[in-house]
Amino acid sequence: MSWARGGPSSSAKAADDAAQSNLEAQNEQHLNELHAKLQSLRGVTTDIYSDSRSQNSLLDGTSNSFDSFRTSLTATSTRFARNVQGNHGQARLQLGIVLGFVGLFFVYKFFHRA
Repeated sequence: MSWARGGPSSSAKAADDAAQSNLEAQNEQHLNELHAKLQSLRGVTTDIYSDSRSQNSLLDGTSNSFDSFRTSLTATSTRFARNVQGNHGQARLQLGIVLGFVGLFFVYKFFHRA
């Protein structure tokens, strides 16, 4: 390396400038790659968030439906139990008819599977 007037020669300075601009270009390229990865990650995060919100809404709706069904079933079974406990012949006849239809349904399904 030659020194002229107390500083590096112009060829050494040009080599340093070229090396520095090369490093800056590499840094810029790495920053662009990192930015692309962050954008992709942000998109995935947004998709996960919206999917979890829609699943929570679905679960809330399902829970409300089951609560409503449970209330209806409780009321129906209470009315049925009251009706059967009254020793009314008509209630026992109704129970026999319902169980008969349920039994016939299962027999039909069992023999007509094919």
